[in-house]
Amino acid sequence: QAYRTHLASFPTNLSLLSCITSNFSVFHCSISWHIIKQKGCLNLKMDRVRELASKKAAVIFTKSSCCMCHSIKALFYELGASPAIHELDNDASGREMEWALQGLGCNPSVPAVFIGGKFVGSAKDVFSLHVDGSLKQKLIDARGIWF
Repeated sequence: QAYRTHLASFPTNLSLLSCITSNFSVFHCSISWHIIKQKGCLNLKMDRVRELASKKAAVIFTKSSCCMCHSIKALFYELGASPAIHELDNDASGREMEWALQGLGCNPSVPAVFIGGKFVGSAKDVFSLHVDGSLKQKLIDARGIWF
């Protein structure tokens, strides 16, 4: 019953609130208020991330204000790819999808890049692939670019 006192002052949105059940864990967010993270909800968001990631040869999860996200998008366009862009700050489920991406090991959570439905990594990983020449080949193999 102690968790109910936290709920009274808990700022949230309805999609996260609908995920709360008696089986939850509490953690502290960087702005020092309690956020309730329920594992089933994050699994649903991970399924949503995987679904979106598999719909196109190249998929990038971004935030509109992120300069590294802009750089990754520009790189893909320069290579001739037209990736699906999902801006998490413009999505009602964006925060939960961001947590799901962090669960994949993407820290910071954006940009998160998928090629051929497979998680490639964040900006550092993508730039490393570009420098060694394998990013272009991955896009060709996934039919994200043609010659």
